[in-house]
Amino acid sequence: MAAEIPETPRPVAFAGGVLDRYRHVCAFVNGRAEADAVLDPFLRDGVDAGDRLLYLVDTATPGAPLRRLRRLGYDAGALLEGGRCEVRTWAETYLRTGAFDQGDMLGQLDAMLGTSARPRIRLLADMGWAADRDGVADDLIEFEARANFLHARHGHVVICAYDTSRFDGAFIIDILRTHPMVLIGGLLQENPFFVPPQDFLEERAARG
Repeated sequence: MAAEIPETPRPVAFAGGVLDRYRHVCAFVNGRAEADAVLDPFLRDGVDAGDRLLYLVDTATPGAPLRRLRRLGYDAGALLEGGRCEVRTWAETYLRTGAFDQGDMLGQLDAMLGTSARPRIRLLADMGWAADRDGVADDLIEFEARANFLHARHGHVVICAYDTSRFDGAFIIDILRTHPMVLIGGLLQENPFFVPPQDFLEERAARG
């Protein structure tokens, strides 16, 4: 596992709120327009602050983040060449082994976020790979809970974007409980339904 990052991170503005103590966000969005409204300012702030952008995206549309950056007025090629932006597909990350393996993905995530506090990483993960995929819900929910142990050790920002039109209500409720911050209705808030990861995992184990 990567070593702990000692530096205290600066707060980050996102969707009308501030990410300070907690930086693992469940972003419930409904369609591209809603996603753009909250993500575009977040990306602009990141580029202008010298942060590094890391995208985990649909294997079928790996160029989408670069098109977004160009639309925002940035030289996407220069950001890529300078190491300020990186795009990884679902096939290279969540589904690298051919199926979702939460242990493998936790290891990848730890390596992606690294051991350095600078530049700060703004990771945007499109979670659409899990929609309509049989047999992944329980493992994904546990993965999101376990990821909190990792996120507590670094100052980077991780946004997990879930399109609410593609997931059922029971799944959304459990996913909500694994994120300390939530974006819902276009506004960021500290999540009143968040359950600390150790408690959450013990609760699930007790269910059998």
